[in-house]
Amino acid sequence: MAPRRRQDDTATTCLPMRTIIDRNDARAVRPPPTMRSNQILTSLLALPLMVACLGAHAACELRVGYTDQDVPPYYMGAGAREASPPGASIELIREMAGVAGCSIVTTRLPPLRLVAAVEAGKLDALPLGLPPNESVPLVYPLDKNGRIDREHSMQMHTMIFVRAADKLARDGDPMRVLQGKRVGTTHGATYAATLRQYGFEVDDGATDTRRNFEKLLRQRTDAFAISLANPGDMDAVVASQYGGDITRLDKPIRVANIWFPVSRAFFAEHREQAEAMWAWLGAHGSARFAQLLKKYDRDAGG
Repeated sequence: MAPRRRQDDTATTCLPMRTIIDRNDARAVRPPPTMRSNQILTSLLALPLMVACLGAHAACELRVGYTDQDVPPYYMGAGAREASPPGASIELIREMAGVAGCSIVTTRLPPLRLVAAVEAGKLDALPLGLPPNESVPLVYPLDKNGRIDREHSMQMHTMIFVRAADKLARDGDPMRVLQGKRVGTTHGATYAATLRQYGFEVDDGATDTRRNFEKLLRQRTDAFAISLANPGDMDAVVASQYGGDITRLDKPIRVANIWFPVSRAFFAEHREQAEAMWAWLGAHGSARFAQLLKKYDRDAGG
């Protein structure tokens, strides 16, 4: 793979387009004819540089990796190819990248292979929701004190689905309601470790949400935990597929911030675009995500 060119290399030769135009704008002052000719010649000589700079700034391709499992409404379908529609998370990422002037290319992999793909230089970004980890070669937005910036993030709620027949207190504290229960999570879910720290027996063997709901109905687990942008994001999907057999506890068992980290190589080459994406995520991400999820709710309902 060809080495990436650092953004700083471009910055030494490419001035902002407006600066180049201003410096060669013959309309700014009406000089003598000979001087105007020289300025026109200078403008023509600068044209290749302008074109090259436009190409450098426009060439922003973001390689995004995400799970090859079916996790509606976030990631639709299973397998190596992006589904149509792809899921609310991919639509959000594509829109966020577009605001920053980037296109995205997606790759679907088993969850445990995603970080390795970033380390190998095959991916530039991972799905929303990966918690900060110093061992993972990713760059997060930082505040003025050098801490990870919560203003450039969204919140995720780890919600609990249970069997309706068990008649558990839906409005109760999940920590108490689930005491002594076996909780299922999707294989590779980052919050499985947190649930174990809480003292729960965690079954993270199922590879997707469908298998987790099947295990719940077959009483192989007592609950299923999944992180959602909003507590009711999966209600329509669950109601359409399982009727009244499965219900959701009202309160999240955990609330955490999520970011959209990028690889160090991408950040070095496209720092402005990365910061534009983070700013958009913090300012508009939650509201836009809610709109996208409602679209998938309508599709699930019918």
